[in-house]
Amino acid sequence: MPTHTCAWPQCREEGLFPAPKDPRDLKQRQYFCQPHIKEFNKRWNGLSGFSENEIYQMQDGAATWQRPTWGMGLGASGGTPTGARVENTFASADDLYGFFKNRVAQEGARPSSATRHLPPDVKEACAIFSIEQPLEEALLKKRYLSLVKTHHPDVNKSPDAPEHIKRINVAFRILADFAQRHAAA
Repeated sequence: MPTHTCAWPQCREEGLFPAPKDPRDLKQRQYFCQPHIKEFNKRWNGLSGFSENEIYQMQDGAATWQRPTWGMGLGASGGTPTGARVENTFASADDLYGFFKNRVAQEGARPSSATRHLPPDVKEACAIFSIEQPLEEALLKKRYLSLVKTHHPDVNKSPDAPEHIKRINVAFRILADFAQRHAAA
C-alpha cells in the first residue's frame, strides 16, 4: 500500500486519511494526518463553487436514484411514472377519507357489528385490512407486511396495484395511530 504525505501545508506527517481534492471530482483524493483530517472536515464545503442551478440539478432525482415514482392520492394517474418529484394530491383530510370510502364502496365491504363503535376512518381501514377490529401493533404490522407482499406493484403487476398499495399504506397509518392511542389509554 503506497504511503502518502499529509496534504496540509508544512505538515510532513504520514497521510492516512483520504479526502476529496475537488467538490466537482470526488474521486480525486488527497491524504491527511489525523489532526489535519479533522480540520479539513470542519472546513469542507462540498457545494463550494456550484451555482444555485447546479445544486438544484444535483438534488433533482437524488432521493429516488433517478428511478421513476408514481403519483399518489386522489387524481393520480394510477401507475404512470411522474418523474422524480411527487406532489401530495390530497387537498384535505376529507379527501383522504373519501379515498377510503370510494374503495369500500367499490368492493362492497360492510363494517361488521364488531366495528360499529369505531370511527368511520378506522372502520374503513379495518375493511381494507379485512379485520374485525384494530389489532395490537405487532399483529397489525404482520397483517400489513402480508398485504404489501401480495399487492406491491413490484410483485403484483395488475394495473390497479399502485392504487391498492396506496390504500393499504394509508389504512395502516390510520390503524397504527388508532392502536397507539388506545394502547396508551
